[in-house]
Amino acid sequence: MEFPSWQAEDPAFGAWWKEVIAEYESQHSDVTIDFYQVPFGSYVDQLTTRFAANDQPEIVHLPARNASEFASRGWLAPLNTRLEATDIAETWTPLQAEMNWQEETYGVLLLGYGYTLYYNAELLESAGVAVPTTGEEVVKAAQAVTGGGVYGFGATTQQSPDNYTELMSFITGNGGSLAEGAEFTMETPAAIAGMEQYRAALREAPAGIQTQQRNELFLNGNIAMLLDGPFFVAELDGAADGVAGKLKTAAAPFETIPGGVSNSIHLPSGLDPRTEDAAWKFVELAASPEWQQRYTELAAVPAPRAGSITEEALEDRPELELFQELADEAVSIYPEDGQQKEEFTRLSQIVSEAAINLTTTETPTAEIARGLQEQLEREFGNAS
Repeated sequence: MEFPSWQAEDPAFGAWWKEVIAEYESQHSDVTIDFYQVPFGSYVDQLTTRFAANDQPEIVHLPARNASEFASRGWLAPLNTRLEATDIAETWTPLQAEMNWQEETYGVLLLGYGYTLYYNAELLESAGVAVPTTGEEVVKAAQAVTGGGVYGFGATTQQSPDNYTELMSFITGNGGSLAEGAEFTMETPAAIAGMEQYRAALREAPAGIQTQQRNELFLNGNIAMLLDGPFFVAELDGAADGVAGKLKTAAAPFETIPGGVSNSIHLPSGLDPRTEDAAWKFVELAASPEWQQRYTELAAVPAPRAGSITEEALEDRPELELFQELADEAVSIYPEDGQQKEEFTRLSQIVSEAAINLTTTETPTAEIARGLQEQLEREFGNAS
């Protein structure tokens, strides 16, 4: 069975997948899983092209925000009947509901989260600023730190799917949202305040970088703060000498904790019964208590199955307690409306373009917000 993923070479998540695959293959000697890396930046586009050509893989790994889009096109197999024979409905995070489309469930969520502030304690202390607890404090701290080859804040400043998540984190953190139901809300005071904070913070960030470059600069001590999900914590182990002990975590510095769904696993529609059964057994194994606990241990993030944080995992990663608290109170940065979910790839591109305009032009924020609102209304309408 073919299993492409953007996590295949990830030191934490990739290690978990490889262990699960090895266990599965030991139990099913007649099945081999071909697990391989596809870059995240082009992953959804490549998979979309393959599904459109009826060349889908047997195991489908998706950024969870794209699951409804794939389901709406008839590309994913409904799982209600299979899930009824498991305890997933009773033991999974409520964010599993993101896998639903028109009264059917089309996947199993692998990670839901709240955003975390990662910061270099030494850089903040040297600049005489405390760990920020508000968006305004993030901006002031970033301004105080920036200089001499060090940047106060880090973000993705080239066109990328991460532009959407980073901008929406600031908007959601300020109490705003992409939309209320089907009605877009990009011109509300809360949304504009979030855009202003995002824009000000990114003035203190390196220009023209992708997410991996941002991460490397933070791990080398050249960036003081960034926002990311709990999955980033594993990368702290690769920090440069003299930097690792200075990198800390705190709650996202907003009144509302922004959050979302990371990734999910699915079965494609149209598989022959034998292959579909084999693929489902792989999903069941990954969702079992043993492997959910192992997920928490290796990836250092709260697995979606309740009770998956072991004492051993907490001892190794005390941050797990914070991550669980943030996941419990997070407000999703993703849309709830059916049409918006169905066409999320295009929607996120539009929002990402606005994010780039905020960081590369002098156009007033209110004008960018108005243009974003108008474009979203023009392309998606304001009716369900």
